[in-house]
Amino acid sequence: MKKIVLFILLISTSVGVFSQDKNFEKAKREFVKGNLTGANKLIDKCLLGENKNYPGVRLLKSKIMYAIANDGDLKLKFPNAMKDAIRYAEYTKEDERVMIGGVYIYSLPENVEYLKAIVKANNKEALEAYNTNKYSKALPIFKRSLSFGLDTQALVLVGECYWQMNLRIESLTYFKQAAELIYAGVTESGYKLYGYSKLPFRQLGQYYIEKKQYDTAYVIVKNGREILPNDPVLSSYTYNLMRYALEKIPPSDDYLKLVQQSLKDFPTDSFLNHRENSIYIFLLNGMAKANEQRQFDSLVMLYAKSKKDKGSSKNLELIKKYDIFAGQEPDIFIENLYKYFVDINLREAAYSTYIKHISLSAKPNLQRSFNSFVVLEKPVYAEVLFNRHLELNSKDILTKKTMQEYIIQKNKEQLGYYDILPMLNLNNACAKDYPKDLSFKTKAKEYRTRLINEATDSADFVLARKIWNESNTLYSDLKKELDGQWKKIVSEDFKVNYYGSRINPFGKKELGIPEFKWKGEMDKCIPGKMSDTLVLRLERRINYFRRMAGVTEEIVLTNDNNENCEIAALMCEANKSMSHQPNDGWRCFIPAGFDALKLSILSKDGNPAIAITAAMGQNHPTVGNRRWLLYPYSQLMGIGTSNNYTSILTVDNSNKTDSAKYRTQAVTWPPAGYCPKMMVYKKWSFTLNQNLKGAVVTMKNAKGEIVNLKMEDYAPGYGMNTLVWEPEINTQILNDNDEFSVAVKLVNGKVYTYKVIVFDIKP
Repeated sequence: MKKIVLFILLISTSVGVFSQDKNFEKAKREFVKGNLTGANKLIDKCLLGENKNYPGVRLLKSKIMYAIANDGDLKLKFPNAMKDAIRYAEYTKEDERVMIGGVYIYSLPENVEYLKAIVKANNKEALEAYNTNKYSKALPIFKRSLSFGLDTQALVLVGECYWQMNLRIESLTYFKQAAELIYAGVTESGYKLYGYSKLPFRQLGQYYIEKKQYDTAYVIVKNGREILPNDPVLSSYTYNLMRYALEKIPPSDDYLKLVQQSLKDFPTDSFLNHRENSIYIFLLNGMAKANEQRQFDSLVMLYAKSKKDKGSSKNLELIKKYDIFAGQEPDIFIENLYKYFVDINLREAAYSTYIKHISLSAKPNLQRSFNSFVVLEKPVYAEVLFNRHLELNSKDILTKKTMQEYIIQKNKEQLGYYDILPMLNLNNACAKDYPKDLSFKTKAKEYRTRLINEATDSADFVLARKIWNESNTLYSDLKKELDGQWKKIVSEDFKVNYYGSRINPFGKKELGIPEFKWKGEMDKCIPGKMSDTLVLRLERRINYFRRMAGVTEEIVLTNDNNENCEIAALMCEANKSMSHQPNDGWRCFIPAGFDALKLSILSKDGNPAIAITAAMGQNHPTVGNRRWLLYPYSQLMGIGTSNNYTSILTVDNSNKTDSAKYRTQAVTWPPAGYCPKMMVYKKWSFTLNQNLKGAVVTMKNAKGEIVNLKMEDYAPGYGMNTLVWEPEINTQILNDNDEFSVAVKLVNGKVYTYKVIVFDIKP
């Protein structure tokens, strides 16, 4: 049974006075004989007489009523017997106990056991109310149990009643005391655990995590898991606190050790398996960039051992879902690792891993082995290995010659799509080393034009744009061909990443288009959660607009930011209002949602895809939402939606883009070049990382006629500095191939010019 601290063994000084009451003595004898009706009549006489306040009278009355309540025949005659037993026992605390050293001590050991039974009965009454969610009714009854002593069940459930009544501050004292008692009881004396034993640890853990008091939460949850190792809620808290700890630690050996320690508790966890790989990769890449081959070799072998060790796990097949290298032998792993480094564009790490791969399988002459090995590689690997080797060994004539021969041979072969870019880069390198041999330049030009088309067909619009921009600078003789390719890029990008990122409202059935239905509960303040499919579509739509505007830096929608935005949308839904600075009187006020609201674009639209487009087409004089959505230095965004509101967290400075880049490269909307007709909004904007105050904007149509425009007041402070104007054109009646020239002259005399060509795309 539950632990209860009741105090015993002081003989009452008033026993002699008691014995003079004949009715009391008779009542005791009848009670012992089992004559409960007779004993009850006699004790009632005592309660009416002059000895009613003497110690023992009310306790005996309580015992008699308790026995009646447990008698199958008599309890029908006395339906309130148990309540009377508890009531008279409660009175006893005033006349049967003596305070010694700050605690109450009862007169006889048998009375202690009896009062334990009373507490149990009282808790049973309280549980009847508690189990039907009548917490305000259950609370005083549980508190009555505590008046008899420190009963753990009552202590826990008093805290839980306060918790469920949303009086969490009041619950903390009871939960803390209960958690200490339960933890000490289990660790010191093998105290038995009950269902309620988990509540103090769960609720305190949740409270301190929500308050972001992670260190306090860690101690409580750690103690809870020590005695309740299989509790799923405490395991979840442990996991979240572990992730918090990882966020605080910079990538390092200590970070890696913490991840590997956590993997012992959660060996199949996707986050930890990915994080273990990412920290190894981070450390190896740093060593490779510093050309620390010896340290690199040592760490990569430890990495290889960790993969081999996972092969003995009974969960290997599950782990492989998150760790493609799990269970591989070191030689196979290292060979696969260098290819993986190439795939993720960590060229220095790829080369260093390749050198280790050769050392494990080649003859002692490493340089000759390098050349003989590389000539067998596919272009995607050979390009990285040749270039890095020559970067470190610039006077290695033998490798330069080997590379030239390799390129000449590969130029004769039929190449697949993934070989075109590395062969383009290899031909460029050889063109510099052998400037008199024009065949390399000619082949590079051929590869460029082919790559633009194939990248577009493969929906790799980032690469297609990059190669197109390079070609547009290099090849003036290809103007017509490049113009057609640019139009194709814009058209296909629109179809794949704008039209292809549509989301239907719930109930609208359209083949291949997912539906959105908010799964939150406003009345219970439960936020919704979007599927990964929806989130990926929204990420594509945001990056589509950024790419079109000339921002080469892509964003990701992170899980943490998405969750906070879901809370922000819930808060707006619950209050039927949008605000970046809500007060704590708002319904469903949650700090994480409050933080998201401060950094988000807010839209009164329950379709998140439409909310993104609305942010771009914003008709406000500052077009602040558009500016934040296109902010180049944002990288980690978030999005969350309710039935009627969307929150898009965009204010982020995690992208380490060179600050000088956008001092000369403008971000414009409508974008330079071809623009879908439906995206020529009323407000035009020109963004540059310079002071644009006093700049002059002029526009002309295809006939060279001046287009009148209304300049909005210059308003810095929304992302990068931006000029906003509204031209006097009817965006509803624009025609395909309508063309507008824009010139922006800064006060320093610098002029930026570009053309916008209206493009009527048919999806």
